[in-house]
Amino acid sequence: MGPSEKTQHAIRRSTRLPLEVPVVVTSLDAASPFSEQCNTTLVNAHGCGLIVSRELAHGIQVRLEIVSAKRHTTAQVAEVVPLGGDPETWLIGLELDVPGNFWGIEYAPSDWKIEESPSPAVEQQRPDQAPGAAAKLARSRRWRLTDISAGACYLETAAPFPADTPVLLSVRALDTECLLDGVVRVSHGQTGMGVEFTRAQGQDQRARVEELIGRLMSNREVPKIFVGRKEGQHAAPNPASDAALDDESPDPLLELIREGASLTAERFLNDLRAQRLGKRRHPRIAIALPVLLTGTDVSGRPLGQRVMTVNISRRGALLDGVHGMLGQGDIISLARGRKKEQFRVARVGGEGTPAEGQIGVAAVDPNTSFWDEVLEATSESGLETASLRGNGGGTGQ
Repeated sequence: MGPSEKTQHAIRRSTRLPLEVPVVVTSLDAASPFSEQCNTTLVNAHGCGLIVSRELAHGIQVRLEIVSAKRHTTAQVAEVVPLGGDPETWLIGLELDVPGNFWGIEYAPSDWKIEESPSPAVEQQRPDQAPGAAAKLARSRRWRLTDISAGACYLETAAPFPADTPVLLSVRALDTECLLDGVVRVSHGQTGMGVEFTRAQGQDQRARVEELIGRLMSNREVPKIFVGRKEGQHAAPNPASDAALDDESPDPLLELIREGASLTAERFLNDLRAQRLGKRRHPRIAIALPVLLTGTDVSGRPLGQRVMTVNISRRGALLDGVHGMLGQGDIISLARGRKKEQFRVARVGGEGTPAEGQIGVAAVDPNTSFWDEVLEATSESGLETASLRGNGGGTGQ
């Protein structure tokens, strides 16, 4: 077995994670001076891969530093692969002299073995920490996957990451690991956090999530969870919620997690529990109410027309009798009596279908009270459906 083959096996004997960590690599060999700032392409407990602008010799010692975290260690060059290009670059594999969680990832994969023997890098603490506090913090973060859909998940933990933190999730079940990119959208101290899966990897990531869900549903094995912060990256803005108002809604959990920052922790967790029991967060009531719709259609022409609700929920409604072209995401206003609020178009009925002339809308304000008195009155009366056509609409033309 040659040196290259042996060292390749060595640096792959723990789970690899595709993380981009900004590092500074400096040669410790006086005969081969070199220092460069670059990003890792993957990391594990025994080393990393990174791309540099010049060829390094096999076996030379280097100093590896994460400047932002004020951590450094030593390693040796184990692999050198030319990548070509102009200017030419090289993929370098480094093997850490002291294996461990040099990367500072909380609750790293179990085969990193940081719980049995934390590395000196993990033991380093901030000036305001007691000795060993950093290692205790790393060991204290545990994750339990309680809810997952194609677009999001909720993880229980006593030490969640802050909202807007880009993260990488490793979910292992049935000896298979699924790696998912995401962004923390809602964070509840001492309780957990909601993560939206990012779309950077397109349908490929969505397919992996659906495959994972299938595995989780087909057996009772508790999945092993790792969540790592993706250093040096910024979260995408929280997209506007396309609230789930119709039966074709793709992802109620994603809707809740996107909305979570605007809800109290108690309300969020109550809604989350309701979803687990198969209940709709915002039950719909079939009721016909006249409302005045105003806005601008896709061609820029003003709209002002009386339409009727088909059903309503706390956050939105399905409207019928809409004339004028509106697109998904358009903002319109609804008025009835003295109330007037903005709504976002979440669904448009297809031309030539039974749903033509209908739109589903979601309130822009997550704490809307636009339909509250109607929902309360209907609930108190015990009616599942009602027809108030022409009764107290008060919207006018």
